[in-house]
Amino acid sequence: MRQFLLGLLVAGLAWWLFAGSRPVQTTGGPGGEGGSPPLDLHRMLAPASEPKAVGALDATLRPGARDAAPVSATGLAGVDDLLARIQQQDAAAATFAWQAIAEGRAGGDRRRLTEALAAASGDFAGMLARLGTHNAFLHSPEGRALAAQVLATALAMPDGEACTAVSLLLALSLRGRIERGDTEVRAFVEDAYRQHRVRVDRWLCDPANVARSRSHTVASGDSLARVASKFRREGLHIEDGTLAVLNRIHNPNAVQIGQKIKVPVDPIFAVVEKRSYSLAVYVGDHLLRLYWVGHGENDKTPVTEFTVAEKQPRPEWTAPDGQRYPYGHPKNILGEYFIKFRHDRYTGFGAHGTPMPETIGTMSSMGCIRMLAPDIAELFQLLPRGAKVQVLATDSVR
Repeated sequence: MRQFLLGLLVAGLAWWLFAGSRPVQTTGGPGGEGGSPPLDLHRMLAPASEPKAVGALDATLRPGARDAAPVSATGLAGVDDLLARIQQQDAAAATFAWQAIAEGRAGGDRRRLTEALAAASGDFAGMLARLGTHNAFLHSPEGRALAAQVLATALAMPDGEACTAVSLLLALSLRGRIERGDTEVRAFVEDAYRQHRVRVDRWLCDPANVARSRSHTVASGDSLARVASKFRREGLHIEDGTLAVLNRIHNPNAVQIGQKIKVPVDPIFAVVEKRSYSLAVYVGDHLLRLYWVGHGENDKTPVTEFTVAEKQPRPEWTAPDGQRYPYGHPKNILGEYFIKFRHDRYTGFGAHGTPMPETIGTMSSMGCIRMLAPDIAELFQLLPRGAKVQVLATDSVR
């Protein structure tokens, strides 16, 4: 019953948090009752663009998603109004406050804002709402401290609930800017993901956990590739490498007759967030894997939705001048694997390794997604053909 209620809570929270919160508006009017000093909201807004709202988790992480319209920023009547909205768990108000704090625009009201944002709400949903709608909270010590409390609350839940809750937290943490030099921000994300992986590998990848899955009993002559082929014919985008990960099978050639194989019915897809230089792989609403990546120089990688078309081991590379370099050639920049993306308009895009690991976390490619060698090797096995790859560019702090 508790898990069912948490599921309803998180689903409702995700919709409200990412789409349903009312706009934050500001006119820079006087403070409210009690004679509190007014919050200079015009000053806060002046150096930066307005905060953006985003769609529901189901709408932003699932294939075909698009960002929602920006939040308006006119009509809020000073610090007391903003604090009241934070108390009401208005995620848009929290976003506005964290962005002002991170950009140094809160002035003498910084302490009042951070105390209100960090006030204990007693539940995961309320705490998550106070982080806002993108990762501006990660760009201040106070925000990272609150995020650490949210993470601890999530990790204290049973594994299934923790996987859902930390997936929400990490999805939020990746929505916005994370540069190579943001060492404390990256450290928080990496630590949260490290602890999340323990739960994911123990719960989501447990072959006995058949929630949101179909089951197949291995018969004589079966292999993981054959099992995957069977379910692809039935419309599920799955491959033997995906099944191996989700069933804790370390040797795909060693399945046994009578062994139970679970096959997820939820879509497996990837989300590339250009501003945080991340690529996340999801099974439904659960984060399965997370990687740091590089992408197109001068923002060349388009914000769109791709489909995984082909997966090429030991790929040949065709340079922009038309010159072709075989696998292993010193000028072949693709490395061991190339995952080719399909799109009606954009051609030549995909994900591959790089001989220049220092370019991960930068805009430096010709448009493709660059990955470290171990990461592209794992993604190559895990991400099935036919899977969607959503490319986003969510701005937060400058």
